[in-house]
Amino acid sequence: MSFKKNKAFSLVEISVVIVILMIMIAGLIQSSRVIKSMRLTTARSVTQSSAMPWINYIVTWYDATAADAFIEGETDDADLISRWNGAEIRYSDRITLTQVDDTKKPALVSNGMYGLPSIKFDGINDYLQSENLEQAILSYRSGTAFIVFEPKTVVSTEKRSIFYQGSECNREFDLAYSFNNIKGNFGLASSSEGCGSTSATTSSFDFVVPNEKMISSIVIYQSPMVNNSVDNIKIFRNGYLQTSSAINGGYNSPIIESSKKYSDSSSRIYLGAKKMDNGANPTSFFNGMIGEIIVFNRSLNNEDRKEIEKYLGKKWGIKVNYE
Repeated sequence: MSFKKNKAFSLVEISVVIVILMIMIAGLIQSSRVIKSMRLTTARSVTQSSAMPWINYIVTWYDATAADAFIEGETDDADLISRWNGAEIRYSDRITLTQVDDTKKPALVSNGMYGLPSIKFDGINDYLQSENLEQAILSYRSGTAFIVFEPKTVVSTEKRSIFYQGSECNREFDLAYSFNNIKGNFGLASSSEGCGSTSATTSSFDFVVPNEKMISSIVIYQSPMVNNSVDNIKIFRNGYLQTSSAINGGYNSPIIESSKKYSDSSSRIYLGAKKMDNGANPTSFFNGMIGEIIVFNRSLNNEDRKEIEKYLGKKWGIKVNYE
């Protein structure tokens, strides 16, 4: 009986296999880069072809997919972000957000929401702030805000501020969720008398869900500017109108009701935390990713609101519902 001897691979054969594997890996990497580049190009094309450039009274606009959103050297995955440039806006200057402390800088996720660049806040101490004092967001006594974000954690005991501008005590623009120990409710708040408790108009609980990206829209009308009324604040989740409820009288705190003004001064804008002024300690840190924020200094009509929600839904892969 004879036995066949197992023949070992030669060095040449092993070298050929290694070369083939290297070529395949290089091809996969290159393919991944091409797909990422195509997604980003498509996102920018969606922005340019949308109604956004033609809708007036934008106060500020932050878009993580914009070509000039970040400075050179901070465009790779996991880079710490020291500067998020506001988008070009007609009739007003762009508002730039900055952070000089490396321990407080959020990070870029190049393959974030829908495979697009997104900014990740750690929920511990990350935040950005405007370089200068800015015009009060609600100086026209009305406003509209859109936020595309994906939270990492949502608990009832920790309020999380996404976008904040203090005006004076009692007049704030605080877009946040998990107000008043209610898990995942989303809304708009100001301090009540003496900077003590919070007056807010919010959605129901579980509006904000961990690891689920969404478009949150808030429209603030000039009237009825009455304490204990929520009729002038409309909250939408992916285009769907939510039931609004009041916390401590609703966003129209007593001083807002008496003065008939939402704001009457200017201060810095903060992203990812609440911070009363430069000397104050930030609180209510956001934990998750933000892709785009658009703020208007007027209440948009339904047609314009839907146009923007459709644009954001198409760009960020979020289904918008109007039923």
